[in-house]
Amino acid sequence: MIRKYLNVGQQNQKKKVENVNQFIIHGIYMIKSYYLVHTLSERGNAMKITIAVIILFHGLIHITGFLKAFDLAEVEELKMPITKSSGIIWLITSLIFIATSVFYLADSYFYIGLGVSGVTLSQALILQHWKYAKYGTIPNLILGIILFLSI
Repeated sequence: MIRKYLNVGQQNQKKKVENVNQFIIHGIYMIKSYYLVHTLSERGNAMKITIAVIILFHGLIHITGFLKAFDLAEVEELKMPITKSSGIIWLITSLIFIATSVFYLADSYFYIGLGVSGVTLSQALILQHWKYAKYGTIPNLILGIILFLSI
């Protein structure tokens, strides 16, 4: 009787081992598929975060015009004089770009309209001070292309 019990126990252990092996193999396949899916989605998220940071950074650069216009900070990089009314436009442009970045990360399509508005205002500010700010056209062009491809 004891021997029969031991044999049954050994057979059950073999089944458990087979089940454990199947479980491990199944787990490995699950991990591979999980890794593949999340690696692809993380790459997409990384690109999305990079674009959002570029938009945010561009918006933060516009705050400097507001700070200079109201003498809140000495901004040596901005050599041209900025009026207070123009400083308000710099601030509005900055806020629009910051909002664009947030809506872009939130997958809300409001970012397209906000982004177009921000690029338009930014380019108007650049045209106003072309001699000093012409290189600001480059990020505006990049953002414009991203927005156009998003439509």
